[in-house]
Amino acid sequence: MTAKGYRYLADAVKWFHAAFVVFAVLGALLVPLGVWWLVLHLAVLAWAVGINFGGCTCPLTPLENRFREASGDRGYGGGFIEHYVNKAGLGGLPRRTLEVRVAWLILALNAVLYVVIGWIAW
Repeated sequence: MTAKGYRYLADAVKWFHAAFVVFAVLGALLVPLGVWWLVLHLAVLAWAVGINFGGCTCPLTPLENRFREASGDRGYGGGFIEHYVNKAGLGGLPRRTLEVRVAWLILALNAVLYVVIGWIAW
């Protein structure tokens, strides 16, 4: 495969990872569409919160980095959120602090969303 092909793969992984994060944060909004969305969202939510509280690296991060390196670009150290949040100029926190805060933020936001959705449905 060419360097350009690996770069496309790295970008595809990056955007899939970003979509996964957005779904973890806002997926509760799709729950009224059916039970399937509830099950899928709770699984994604558990994964995202578990990865962040556990201080683990999501497998998509090293995959993206491998594709970047295969394309001749440089990968990045740290986690996906740390890298892209810092890149956007919103970071500056140590990695572990950022991970724990993100986990709590995701949980709190989803708790509010599920309460509001439940209240509306009730």
